[in-house]
Amino acid sequence: MNKTTNVLLVMILVLLVLNLAMTTILVSKLPTGNETSDRLDPEIARDWGNKVVELYNRRDHDALYQLFNRQAQVKISEQQLADQLEKLYQLFGEIEDHLYVNAVKLGEKGGERYYQLFFNARVSGKNRSATLKLSLILANDQVSLYGLSVNASESLE
Repeated sequence: MNKTTNVLLVMILVLLVLNLAMTTILVSKLPTGNETSDRLDPEIARDWGNKVVELYNRRDHDALYQLFNRQAQVKISEQQLADQLEKLYQLFGEIEDHLYVNAVKLGEKGGERYYQLFFNARVSGKNRSATLKLSLILANDQVSLYGLSVNASESLE
C-alpha cells in the first residue's frame, strides 16, 4: 500500500469513530418512555366520551356539571349548562353512537395539560352524523372536563 492509501484509510477510520461517538451521544438523549408524554391515553379518551354521552343522553346535567373543572364551573353556572344541554337535546336528540377519533394536546400551564378530544357521532334527529368535541384538563393524575360541544351536519336532501 502506498502513502495515499494509508492516509485515506486513517481518515475513514477517524470518521467512523466520530460517527459512532455522535450516534452514541444522540441515542443517549432520546426519551426513554419515562418522561411525561404529550399523548393522551386512548382508553382515558374513550372512557370520558362514554361518560359524557351517557350523562347527556340521560339529561343528567347535575352529574355532568360535577365533571367540569372548577375553572369551567366559574365560567358557566349549573343552570346555564342545563339550559344549553336542553337546547342541544332539542336540536339533535340523543347521541346514538360515538367513536373516538383522536386527541390533540392544546398546551400546558402551571402543571396542567389541556387536551381536545374528537369523536365521530350519530345523533337521533334525522339520523344525522355529528362531531362530539371534549376539552379535558389533566393535573396531578386527575382528569376533569373543561368544555364540550356537539355539532351535527344537516343534509340538503
